[in-house]
Amino acid sequence: MAKNFKPRKRLKRKIIKVLFILFLTFTSFNITYQLIYKNYLSKLTNEEIITHIINSTKNNKTSNKFLETYQNPQYILQNNFKLLGDSTPTIEVNNEVKPHQNLDIYIYSTHETEGYSDKYIELYNIKPTVKTMNYILKDYLTDYGLNTYIEEGSVTDVLKENNWSYRYSYDASKILIENKIKENPSLKLIIDLHRDSSSKTATTYTKDNTSYAKILFVVGMEHENCETNLALATKLKDLLDEELPGITRGISKKSGEGVNGIYNQDLSPKSVLIELGGQYNEIEELNNSLKILAKVILKYIEGA
Repeated sequence: MAKNFKPRKRLKRKIIKVLFILFLTFTSFNITYQLIYKNYLSKLTNEEIITHIINSTKNNKTSNKFLETYQNPQYILQNNFKLLGDSTPTIEVNNEVKPHQNLDIYIYSTHETEGYSDKYIELYNIKPTVKTMNYILKDYLTDYGLNTYIEEGSVTDVLKENNWSYRYSYDASKILIENKIKENPSLKLIIDLHRDSSSKTATTYTKDNTSYAKILFVVGMEHENCETNLALATKLKDLLDEELPGITRGISKKSGEGVNGIYNQDLSPKSVLIELGGQYNEIEELNNSLKILAKVILKYIEGA
């Protein structure tokens, strides 16, 4: 009996030893991969991060469950996207925060919760919104040397604080933006970024196998700045048409019953409302259009 017991005991020890070695190997590989991948992501620009997410979701036909923890787009955006918070410097004097200095562009979204298609990334609980697009656009503009500020205040919070319904969104955004616009007279462009609700066909343009989210300009015609705002929107539209014919949906002039007619554009002749794509557009299409839009904005400001 003792002779039979010893081989079994040795075999059990060998199995435990092998399992322990496998556990150590697995853990070591996991830690090493995590460190290498984090280091890789930290060196990417925002544009490269978006491209990486697209390639890891849309273009990847297989799913690696082991690596999914670190290749999860939500994890990547939360930990590596460079502009989750605004980075424009402020000057503090005697504990009083002064206005941003020498701002070129101010971006906000009255309808900040408007979302886009989460196709390919729905498994990761990500819903791209116009607020996300604000930061991507800012990144491209910053690359061009344009000092850009994203409104940090929440329109949704203002609505709740005042017990207002969604239809008072422009009143809410006015509370957030009015003083900043007054305090920064050097602003060259003020963008209220929105998302349309039209069909995918209406909001998408494809050229050379590359898809873009179409861009629509909206101008309120019931205030004294309307003609100046219209001229601004027309200039941007024309520049976009020169850069990529077909990417715009033109200009929608709003007046009369049932429409806002102002859209806070009365606060500045430099204000423009931009509808970027629609609810069915994907992050790749939106990103492609934002690259073009940033390039055009640079041309506009250089020629202004």
